[in-house]
Amino acid sequence: MANEKMTFTLLRPTRSDLPALFGLIKRAFNGVHCAKAEFEFCCDAVRTQRASFYHLMGREQGVSLRFVGYVTDDNDYLILAMTGKGLNKAAPVILEAVKSQGYRSIKYHTVRRGMTRILKGFGFSVMSQSQHDTVMSLQLEGC
Repeated sequence: MANEKMTFTLLRPTRSDLPALFGLIKRAFNGVHCAKAEFEFCCDAVRTQRASFYHLMGREQGVSLRFVGYVTDDNDYLILAMTGKGLNKAAPVILEAVKSQGYRSIKYHTVRRGMTRILKGFGFSVMSQSQHDTVMSLQLEGC
């Protein structure tokens, strides 16, 4: 089973290589309105432990994703940034992990049409759309 071979690693904010790891997720902000401010918010949230930084790996499946997750006041799990490869194979693992923690929903802001298409394939729906981005959401409560 694919889930058994993928592993999450929490990238703690005390790591000496944290600046280099932030460099790896910086490209997730390409094309984002106010990209510098959004990137800095993401990094600050990890440094102050308001958000968690993970590396999901599945060598056999060709998965290597780094992402930052943030829990909102409404008990939604918001993915602030994601980069890497293998999202189609990794998404079910991420969704199950988030659901198992009891969050109300998982949300993702994107500026890429391809990401919107991929997320719709996993049951996400468009919550809002602006000239700058699309907010996708997947309800988890009651699922």
